Amino acid sequence: MSSALTPALVAVFAGCAFAVVAFVPFVALSYRRRGEMTFWRSILWFAALIYAMALWAYTLLPFPEGRDVTCVPLQTVPFMFVNDVARFGVGSVGALVQNPAAVQVALNVVLFMPLGWFLRRLGGRGIVVATVSGFVVSMLIEVTQVTGIWGLYSCAYRVFDVDDLIANTAGALIGSIIGMLLWRRSRQNPDAGAPRPITAMRRLLGMLCDVALFWIASWIVVAISLVIALLDGRPQLGIPPAVFDTAAFVLPFTVQLLSVLIGGVTLGERIVLIRAVHRVTPAAIARPLRFVLGIGGYMLLVTWEAGLGSLLLGLLVVVSFIMAFTTRGHRGLAHAAATMDVVDARAEPLHGHAASDRRAGAR
Repeated sequence: MSSALTPALVAVFAGCAFAVVAFVPFVALSYRRRGEMTFWRSILWFAALIYAMALWAYTLLPFPEGRDVTCVPLQTVPFMFVNDVARFGVGSVGALVQNPAAVQVALNVVLFMPLGWFLRRLGGRGIVVATVSGFVVSMLIEVTQVTGIWGLYSCAYRVFDVDDLIANTAGALIGSIIGMLLWRRSRQNPDAGAPRPITAMRRLLGMLCDVALFWIASWIVVAISLVIALLDGRPQLGIPPAVFDTAAFVLPFTVQLLSVLIGGVTLGERIVLIRAVHRVTPAAIARPLRFVLGIGGYMLLVTWEAGLGSLLLGLLVVVSFIMAFTTRGHRGLAHAAATMDVVDARAEPLHGHAASDRRAGAR
């Protein structure tokens, strides 16, 4: 595998891993700060995450082995690259394109252009913030290199070059200017407090958050058991592994159960600002039924042995997916079976005659 391809693969895999961990907080913040989560804005944030990982990978990787570290001197003279470019020759455009010093400067500029663009497109920040951010990020990278990753190595294994600092800062500035020319920010900011329709994609997003919370909670319990074992200094703890396995299931299961029993909605539905409305079935019956036919049933079937459990799990997932699109108001399988509607949590609750009229109309 080429040395240029390795950092790219590391950036993609690391970005995907961070995206999984940050998925639920990202959805929650999107709904509370902007009132919704749009597909293209999510893609942009994912691209920004991959870019951040690439910035780290291409400036610090590969890490040398301790015995192979070769200390490199510092380059602290500003604009030394001008002499380097002239030394290799700039007699024509073709010579300039093939000039290694010129190519190096251009790559350093291009590397930081997305930073300025993302700051403007996603953060709404202008030229000053982009320039300062480019300088700070570049300085952090250069200091990390010159200190041997903050003392991990005995000396710098990459050159601290002040010209890199200048080129990177210029790249962030240029990226911000390009963003200003290609994209104009809307003067009307979305009202995060305004109710929005319940769509099928919003329902599916809530389901994904529920599934993600279950698995992340399970991984956290497993990670805690590994940390305890590491600190204990033994490959296995005196506590039976079954205790941690049970905790990995019981903790998220209990929290989701309480969420549904108290409010009729799961944690994922709370994240995407969905509220349940009872129509016919009393809450004492509807809410447990909604739990069993939703995330509760999913978690129970996941722990079931292969065979019938896997078949029922697949059936539950498929039916839930289809009914998120086909049921009235996109309430889905669990809420439909429990005769419950779903509405935006920011909508005013119905009281008195209005609620009675709504239930009568729903029939």
